[in-house]
Amino acid sequence: MRNHVVSTVLAFCLAAFSVPSAFAQNHNLTYADEILQMQPDLTNEELLSSVRSIAKNTGDTEEALFKQIYKELKNDQTKATKEKQQAGEIGTMGSSGGTVSVGTSTKGNFYYTASQTAYLNHGHVGMYYTSSTIVESVPDTGVRTISTTLRKVDQGDAQVKSVTTSTTNRENAANWAFSRVGIDDYSYNFVTNRTTSHIGDKNCSKLIWSAYKLNGNLDLDVDGGLGVYPRDVRDAPDTRLVRNI
Repeated sequence: MRNHVVSTVLAFCLAAFSVPSAFAQNHNLTYADEILQMQPDLTNEELLSSVRSIAKNTGDTEEALFKQIYKELKNDQTKATKEKQQAGEIGTMGSSGGTVSVGTSTKGNFYYTASQTAYLNHGHVGMYYTSSTIVESVPDTGVRTISTTLRKVDQGDAQVKSVTTSTTNRENAANWAFSRVGIDDYSYNFVTNRTTSHIGDKNCSKLIWSAYKLNGNLDLDVDGGLGVYPRDVRDAPDTRLVRNI
């Protein structure tokens, strides 16, 4: 019953905007509705605005973009389900309620852990600014630092990875990420975050993706889709496993 009410409200909200004819078809509205249910902290206005902007810049149809976003989310959800089956309970993004410390590593490396907000397990990534300091973006706080001692993860579902590039690029990427501490707030927009500005609100994967895109011109996104998710960063070709946690 609750899902039915949510779907009805979301559909009404979408209809309240001046919707292009491409959205008038039922299956387009279904894609948008499904996306917003999986990303409820992303407003329908933000979603529509992003899709329209991308369509204008790329020449792709809005219908095709909505379908691509939906497929990326479903693919990420499938990976999340498999991850939970392997690791058991999943921690909450930004919390330190895991069982073990993330541990120390080299500046510019990053860690990945299975993690979720209240609605969907996207995973979570954070970058080493120093061997014992993590810089990451989390809900309510935005870009912050936290010590590796306090950053706890659940053993068995986390790993530390390095980026295959020069030491200079790794250090510059970490410095750039650190420069956003206390400035950039958190954004729940994973679905089109590749197309948003490097400066401004960002989630954890956007922080690391932007850091290396600007410092080394690396694209840490395994599928090059419209959204870069934490697992996209983890699985990017230009990364190498340092250790499992």
